[in-house]
Amino acid sequence: MSLATATHISIDPAIVDVKELVLKRAADFTMIPAAAMKAMQVGRNPACSFKEYTVAIERDVRLTADILSMANTSLYSAGTPVTTLLDAVRRLGLVKCQELILATCTAGLMKQLPFKHARLREQLWKQGYLTAVVCMQLNQSLRMGFNGEEFTAGLMHDLGRSLLAATAPDLYAQIIKEIGPDIHRTLDVERAILGTDHCEIGGEFGRRNELPPQLVSVIQHHHAPQHDGEYSTLTTLVALAAQISSRLEADQPAVDEESETMPSSSLVTDMAKLRDVVSTMTREFTARTYAEANKLMT
Repeated sequence: MSLATATHISIDPAIVDVKELVLKRAADFTMIPAAAMKAMQVGRNPACSFKEYTVAIERDVRLTADILSMANTSLYSAGTPVTTLLDAVRRLGLVKCQELILATCTAGLMKQLPFKHARLREQLWKQGYLTAVVCMQLNQSLRMGFNGEEFTAGLMHDLGRSLLAATAPDLYAQIIKEIGPDIHRTLDVERAILGTDHCEIGGEFGRRNELPPQLVSVIQHHHAPQHDGEYSTLTTLVALAAQISSRLEADQPAVDEESETMPSSSLVTDMAKLRDVVSTMTREFTARTYAEANKLMT
């Protein structure tokens, strides 16, 4: 039985371990293809040159196209497009290229997953991409010192939701209906219906696919960044960006008088500064980000 067929079978969480079932159904989908894994291994060598790294990526035509596409987005191009992979690698640097490989792998996974409704794939991808862009903006404006990992973490933080939506669409629809407009109930509703949650599902998928530990931590703890110890700063940044993104999607003020409840205390102590940072995140900002996200998924 194919995965696409299996996703339409009714699941009873009372008698089925939903997390293991979702992970079993998603086992056919590789998070990091062999060519990307090889390129990342080459890039970890401190003596690796730009040319050597470029050669490792060029072995995979799709990976090459994806890196060039990402390098030419407004996030990285600075208004000047690059036409060769070597130029892209030189512009971005090896550290940021490593993160972009993970980002393009995420886009590739989203294209593979057999969503019951194409609109849902687009929605989840755009939500993740918006969070990633907000992460990058906060990192730059608050001078937090991340070098691309914040973008990848924001893009991938809700990986578990995508896996659940693709492999158990009826349960996912039930959860969304039950949550309604109050997203703060997300984990409680998921645990009540599934006996697990999207954070646990995504975190375990990340471990089985050998994702970097900081990404696994963000995926698993972004709803409770205070429990993330070693990677709590990155996880808190993603949690804050995700909350801002949700407000932007709902066309609400990204930071308002309720902001003291947001997971930002370990990032900034001056809420006025945070408001200044997000004041440029307007409806037009969201529309531009969505347009760029759509280009990367075509």
